[in-house]
Amino acid sequence: MKLPALKEIIEERKEKAVENLSDSFAKNKLPLEEYERLVEYINKIESERELVVVEKIVHEYAAEYDGSDTQERQVDEHEEDEPDYHHSHSSSNLTVLSSRTFTGPLESGSQFVSILGSEHIKVRKSDLNKKRTVLNVVSILGDSVIFVESGIRVSTNAIPILGGCWTDHKVNKQTRQGEAELVISGAALLGNITVKLLKE
Repeated sequence: MKLPALKEIIEERKEKAVENLSDSFAKNKLPLEEYERLVEYINKIESERELVVVEKIVHEYAAEYDGSDTQERQVDEHEEDEPDYHHSHSSSNLTVLSSRTFTGPLESGSQFVSILGSEHIKVRKSDLNKKRTVLNVVSILGDSVIFVESGIRVSTNAIPILGGCWTDHKVNKQTRQGEAELVISGAALLGNITVKLLKE
C-alpha cells in the first residue's frame, strides 16, 4: 500500500509544481521555451529526489524575478542558445536546463545558480571591487565555469557535495600581488565548479 500512496503523492506534487510554474509563466517571469522544457521534465519525473530539485526551481521563479528581469528574459528568447548577459550582477542569476554566459560588473554577494544547466561567468579586473569580491556559486546537477583575467587573485571556498570544485593551475601561476581578489563560495551538488584563465 505504501508504494501506490507514495506514487500518488508524487503525482500530486508534480501537478502542483506545474500549476505554480504556469502561474509564473502567466506573470511573465520566465520565457515560453523554459516553461515548456520544465513542464516536459516535470511530467517525466518518477522519483522524489528529482521532484525536490524541480520544486526548488519553480520556487526560484516564483520568488526571485521581478519585472525588470522579465523584460531582459523576453529579449533573450530571440537570441542564441548561450546569450551574453552584459549587465551589473547583484542578487540571484539562475540558469535552468540551458546554457548562459554572464559578463559585466560584479557586486560582492552576487549569486549564480546552475540547475541542470551550464553557466559561464567571465570576470575581468574592471568588473571587480578594488579589494575583494565574493561570488556565491551553486551548481546542482550542472556546470559552472568562472573564467578570470590574468593577474586576479582567486580563492575557492566552494564545497563539493558528490561533485567537484577545481581551479586551473594557470590561474594561480599568473596571480599578481596587489590585484583585486575574487572569492568563490557556494557548493557543487552533483555538479562542478571550475575556475579557468580567461583567454581572449
